[in-house]
Amino acid sequence: MFKNLLTALPTRRKSSNTNTAEVTIDIGRVIKPAAPVQTRQAAEISIETHEPDTMEPDTMGSDRVGTEILGSLAEDAVDSLSGQFEAWMRGDLDALVRAWSVARGADATAEDYRAVFTAAHNIKGAANSYGYPAIARLCGSLSRLLTETRPGENAALINLHVEACRAAFNSIGQGSDGLSIADAVCEALEERVELKVANA
Repeated sequence: MFKNLLTALPTRRKSSNTNTAEVTIDIGRVIKPAAPVQTRQAAEISIETHEPDTMEPDTMGSDRVGTEILGSLAEDAVDSLSGQFEAWMRGDLDALVRAWSVARGADATAEDYRAVFTAAHNIKGAANSYGYPAIARLCGSLSRLLTETRPGENAALINLHVEACRAAFNSIGQGSDGLSIADAVCEALEERVELKVANA
């Protein structure tokens, strides 16, 4: 559905400068719409035929029932997706690790570092929704660092971020100790990034 929508949108004309990289949109996680909600026949009465101050109480009650049904369906949808969050997060982290393994090579280009930035930025945006706030924070710090980094620079600090993301992912579910350690690591890395960016 979204793919059809995206392809139907008008595209901007590209200038004659072909140096810019084309961004591919990842729509692999789009949620399919749920089947229409079946409600009582009374709920099908059009509210438009009633004056706002003369609305019948049973019509308002059926609207409330419809809202409760929709709320329940939304909660069920989130619950069914939450089992996939771990797999999605693992896939995103694997993409970050792969991008970093290419970018830390001796012949790394600006595009290689851009791929690391893109992977970190994607994780930063999704990790809170997946239930991994420490990883979101680490990837936010990594994204900030990468905006001020040229290929070959800050390799040790970038590597610490990537490894901290992996460690935070593996520590989820190990109680508050894992989260407090992740917070301490986040704070230390954010301080180092601020120093690097300030001195750049």
